[in-house]
Amino acid sequence: MIREHLFHKRAAADPLFRWRGGEVSRLEAFSDAVFALTLTLLVASTTAPKTFHQLWLTFRDLPVFLVTFATLMMAWQYHYSFFRRYGLQDFGTTVLNAIFLFLIVFLAYPLKFLATFLWYLIIGVDVEAMFVLPMGVEFPGGEGGQRVWMMILYGLGLLGVFGMFALLQLRAWSKRKELELDELERYMTISGLGHHLITVVVAIISLIIIWSDGQPGVAGVVYFLLPISHCGFGWYRGASAQRMHKKMSEA
Repeated sequence: MIREHLFHKRAAADPLFRWRGGEVSRLEAFSDAVFALTLTLLVASTTAPKTFHQLWLTFRDLPVFLVTFATLMMAWQYHYSFFRRYGLQDFGTTVLNAIFLFLIVFLAYPLKFLATFLWYLIIGVDVEAMFVLPMGVEFPGGEGGQRVWMMILYGLGLLGVFGMFALLQLRAWSKRKELELDELERYMTISGLGHHLITVVVAIISLIIIWSDGQPGVAGVVYFLLPISHCGFGWYRGASAQRMHKKMSEA
């Protein structure tokens, strides 16, 4: 088929999926700029150290930035793979991508705040200062209410970002005939959708717990289901994809 020759060969980093994305589009370039801006804002929120004590505190809190950076890079990798694999540039994809970029900027701040909170708990730093309110300002529920909303904002950001990833995967699935996805590529598209839905479901469970019981600790523990669920689902679907790829290669 003519379209077969228009698509790139299977990349070494993605041997099971043909890449349909050609040159980097303006949509991808703009998305990369938003990711870069988000990382810049997170770094810029920390003032340059003027004393050795401030320098020491910066290095002490380096794991906070690493966690935030790794999460954003994971989201970037998902985004990069999507546009390389499917090369979609239509209006619907552009709208979904715009909403996704807005949400990724929104997620960065509650993500860094929560990572800082957890890191301080681990190293024994007093976290009460993180919930001090300005004079004359009141928050419903006091410090406990702030911790509840910390988990709500994080859950909403996670739900929004990976919910948009799921919608982008559905967009690609709806165009499977136009994109001429083969059997393996269709299988991997559904697998990608499944991974994003796992994150969405876990975020919803956490939000339900926090809304019903108001226990931020329990709502946070729910997120430990993410690595377990993703590893199990990824191992099962990945093994099946490899077997399918072997059969197709032999044929």
